[in-house]
Amino acid sequence: MGASGGPATRSLRSSVRSATGLVGAVLLVLLVALPTTVGAVGADLSPILAPRAAAPTLPGAPFFPSAARETVVMERLNVLTRLDETLAAQAVLTERVKAGDAHGFRGEGRIALGGAALGAPVETVTAQNDVPQSTARILESQIAALERRAEKIDAVSEPLLAETQPYNIGIAAFPVAELRKPFFNDWGRPRSGGRRHKGNDMLAQIGVPLRAIEDGYVERTTGGSLGGLSVYLIGDSGSRYYYAHLDEVADVFEGQRVYAGQIVGTNGDSGNARGAPHLHMQWSPTGESNWENPFFLLDTLFGEGAAAEALEAVDEVPSIDRTDDPFFLDG
Repeated sequence: MGASGGPATRSLRSSVRSATGLVGAVLLVLLVALPTTVGAVGADLSPILAPRAAAPTLPGAPFFPSAARETVVMERLNVLTRLDETLAAQAVLTERVKAGDAHGFRGEGRIALGGAALGAPVETVTAQNDVPQSTARILESQIAALERRAEKIDAVSEPLLAETQPYNIGIAAFPVAELRKPFFNDWGRPRSGGRRHKGNDMLAQIGVPLRAIEDGYVERTTGGSLGGLSVYLIGDSGSRYYYAHLDEVADVFEGQRVYAGQIVGTNGDSGNARGAPHLHMQWSPTGESNWENPFFLLDTLFGEGAAAEALEAVDEVPSIDRTDDPFFLDG
């Protein structure tokens, strides 16, 4: 591929860089030691939606989604997360240098690099007066390495993109990490109060990770007597996703950027699902509340299909070569 990367990579970079300002601002607040706490949006639901202290293990053999798709999606998630963190660190450094205040980068040269915790010493920096410049070179080199890796992943993702193209969705993940029973098309089945089922149910043990289907953002979290603890996501495709009956919501907040495969909560039995833990998922391809049957999309994401081709391809993609990136730091 050329240096500019494919269309998906350019879109990928754009989405990452669009989030950098917000993330950088948050890191800047942390660097100047102002306490900040960001939690899930919504009222305190603990009295009625608190997770159980000890979740029972229910019968059922484990069923896993396509290993091929998982390999590509999770490697991509890892690269994008590290790229986000590194771009945010670069933005903080740039602002501090512009302000003429390199205090936070002198001495031990403390800064977050590629997933490292804030305050981790940068061992490659020794000259006190050159800390900002040296750190900038490290960040630039790491960003270049991560973008090259993203391009390689983009190059082997075409079989996966072909599978989700009919749904106008890019790289996508099955929302449940592990099922305890196969799922089926239960859309439209009768429910209590004369209702009809407007989604699909996927049975899994309590605590199993639930993942974002596609890149997008958290619309909101909520709770109620039917859906229990729930999360709404808006995908880059414009699709809207509703995840219900969660045991816990991940540390996400309204408007937060998420990537395909990122954990947004854990499976549970909150709401009217007590004793029968499962993910109830609804899908609206228009982003409104006119829900459509998600079974065929879910079936595509769970099955092997053309994803096996991507697995063979990604196996041929080497890990980032540190030897040609002297400033690359593991995160």
